[in-house]
Amino acid sequence: MPMISNMQKIKIVVGGFIGIMPAGGITWDYVQYPVGFKALGHNVYYIEDTRLYPIYQKQGSDYADASSCVEHLASVMKYFGFEDHWAYRDEASGKCFGMTEEKIKEICATADVFVNISCSTFLRDEYLKIPARVLIDSDPMFTQIQYLSQQMFTPGEPGLRQLVDAHNYHFTFGENINSDDCRIPHCGLNWRPTRQPVCLEYWKPHNGFDLNYSSFTTLMNWSAAKVLHYQNEEWGQKDNEFKKFFELPNLVKNATFSVVINKTGGTDQFFSKEKIENAGWHILDPDKSAGDWNAYRHFINNSSGEFSVAKNTYVKGRTGWFSCRSACYLAMGKPVVTQDTGWSKIIPSGEGVFAFDDMATAKEAIEKIISGYQQQSLFAKAIANEYFDSNKVLSNLLAQL
Repeated sequence: MPMISNMQKIKIVVGGFIGIMPAGGITWDYVQYPVGFKALGHNVYYIEDTRLYPIYQKQGSDYADASSCVEHLASVMKYFGFEDHWAYRDEASGKCFGMTEEKIKEICATADVFVNISCSTFLRDEYLKIPARVLIDSDPMFTQIQYLSQQMFTPGEPGLRQLVDAHNYHFTFGENINSDDCRIPHCGLNWRPTRQPVCLEYWKPHNGFDLNYSSFTTLMNWSAAKVLHYQNEEWGQKDNEFKKFFELPNLVKNATFSVVINKTGGTDQFFSKEKIENAGWHILDPDKSAGDWNAYRHFINNSSGEFSVAKNTYVKGRTGWFSCRSACYLAMGKPVVTQDTGWSKIIPSGEGVFAFDDMATAKEAIEKIISGYQQQSLFAKAIANEYFDSNKVLSNLLAQL
């Protein structure tokens, strides 16, 4: 019998990276969990406790100054009605913002479920006392390789294995994990497939979109982390895959392609802007295009649809991973053409959302969208409603506890 029924109203604590990583897309990736649980009628708290020093700060700030993180998190929580239901535990100063440390411990003492998204939260004693401790693996194959090699995000901390093992429920965005062609190592754990919840009411299209003047777009990190090594192979990032599709814009008529590319620190070999632009891509400034979570939503609304590659590791491992960002495009009624990681075995491809493996299938998908855009937009919205609605995704997750 499940520990929690869908009719039961419970207390849920969610941990993520909203404050420490205030980029627009990241905010949406994590905030839709507490917002989605709250929409189901549960009593929800967001507690950010990453044990990371503040990374993104205002120019001129002290290295240990978390004020930008706290300011961003507070504004997001207020917008979604969590004014008194959030906390930020700052590793640098040892201070707790939002709720007090005493209040956090009081909440944890009576909480039913702790949801740790992306291995974001170090499980202190108060979190370990919560009966159902749920890990959401949003980075399949990377997480498991790091688990086996005992890598961790911050020096001096216990390895990822101890963190993962401290949970008694393990969910993964690697939805193909139980298939023979999937290369994700199970690590002796019972991984349950799940996917990004999308709170559909926040993704209604706004006026101002004009197909004649918009592009197929995406946002990406060139290389979010260094290459991993597993089974005598290299497991890479998006840069490996994007290079294979440089020439797509020059091959497709009646469509334009724009991309926001963040130069992250996974490699010293950053992209050649000249080379990409010569292939027909418009490279957009990250801060101007989607600098915060509201701009990110407007950016998607003003796009024709999305064309995106996946990280090399997701593709090579046949993980079944599907992008949180792509799910938001679909919810906005924007058709999506995205590289197949095995997800097409779970989510139907061919109307509204299209899987591709090579240049020919990518070109064919774009041309099909252009030739029947309004219908493909309706299909995109239908896919979001059926597969990514937070009410369905999160109810399914809780039903398995």
